[in-house]
Amino acid sequence: MVVLKAPSLFTEGIAARLGQHPDEIELEVVDSRDAVRLASTMSSPPDVILFEAGDENVERHCLLVDLLTAAPGIKVIRLDASQDRMLVFTGEQRSIDEPKDLLRAVLQPT
Repeated sequence: MVVLKAPSLFTEGIAARLGQHPDEIELEVVDSRDAVRLASTMSSPPDVILFEAGDENVERHCLLVDLLTAAPGIKVIRLDASQDRMLVFTGEQRSIDEPKDLLRAVLQPT
């Protein structure tokens, strides 16, 4: 499932494009204020949440750390139309039993 937050002309265009692939993507457009609640209360949280860079509602009501905590394993994608870029965050979780576990995670190539 892909949840696209904060409707605007840009995100509406993205939603329209993604909506052209209903066999591959279950799309739900929600307000940024609902994203964390949805990610934490749905029986199967979304795999991906997209948001537009510079959206004040996202920065005010939808903290990245809250999304990643609410739905471990989620992928959060920040779309920046002005630079034709996207930034991908993941909620990967690992156990840390010893300092070397943290060191391994820090040094692991991406």
